[in-house]
Amino acid sequence: MCVRIHYTIDLNVLKNKYNCNKIVNNEKLKKGMINKKNYIPLILEKNENSVEKKSEEQKKSRIIQVCIWGINPFNYGKFEKDIALINARLETLHLKKSFKILINKNRCAIIVNGYFEWKSEENSSKKIPYYIYNGKSNQNLNKQNSPKKIDNEELYSKDNEEINDSHNDKSEIEEEEIYIKDEKTKLVEQNPLKRKKTIKEVTTKKIKIESLNEGILKRIKEENESHIIIAGLYSVSDDDKKEYRNTVITTSSENTNLKDIHERCPLLLSESSLSLWLNVDNNYSDIIDKIKEEHINACNNLKYMEVQDWSVYSNYSKQEKKENILKYMKK
Repeated sequence: MCVRIHYTIDLNVLKNKYNCNKIVNNEKLKKGMINKKNYIPLILEKNENSVEKKSEEQKKSRIIQVCIWGINPFNYGKFEKDIALINARLETLHLKKSFKILINKNRCAIIVNGYFEWKSEENSSKKIPYYIYNGKSNQNLNKQNSPKKIDNEELYSKDNEEINDSHNDKSEIEEEEIYIKDEKTKLVEQNPLKRKKTIKEVTTKKIKIESLNEGILKRIKEENESHIIIAGLYSVSDDDKKEYRNTVITTSSENTNLKDIHERCPLLLSESSLSLWLNVDNNYSDIIDKIKEEHINACNNLKYMEVQDWSVYSNYSKQEKKENILKYMKK
């Protein structure tokens, strides 16, 4: 299953990279961790030409639509409970009434930094949260996604502090030789053995700090500069609001490196299969085998790590978190 995602990418960066014409509802997007019934961005294709030009080859236009995560079921309104379908099983898409009418006309892609999954522990009810992301960073996206355009400074303030600290540590390491020489000058007249011990301790400490911070920098760089593309479906309400909603397609994680985390995973798209999926002129039954094939390849680039600190992935203030929880409980 996929019930929580992580998103921090500038929408304008996605717009440029994936040649989208416009962004709709961008003001409703809150970056950070996103769960059901909240707004997430998706990419879809529409025909630009009018009905009168139906005989001509219709030009496709890509749009970034920020919409609610969770499609209403076909029998929505018959029950008091507000149900939102955030996941759709690939194996039964063509059978379920809520999805089979969408697979040939309302396909979309959800682009995120990563998503979260919980791994069950053997002989225990405890579940361990993991963050799953693309270990193969996208250089084009990285180049455009400069720090100046990222407005979620609070989310990564902790990471920025670690980066700054690591730069200071590297400077210290570069000056280590001078530092040791100073120490040597001060201690040589007192006790040669003490001098030797002090030099050894200082050197070991500096090297350990350098190794630790390089690891932190590498992890942060991989997480922030990568993204994954998830296949999805969207619906549009019949009323005047024309409200967009979407669902994430999931499939078996068998034959992927995610099978040790969970038996299910999102259906992933590669850069090449993205166009194939978005173009609804392609019949679903004709392209799904190719989509599955590319899904396996995309999964091979994924990495995962245990979540140690949820605040690293959150972009909410304490007050916003409280309001969000209360809002969710009312739904």
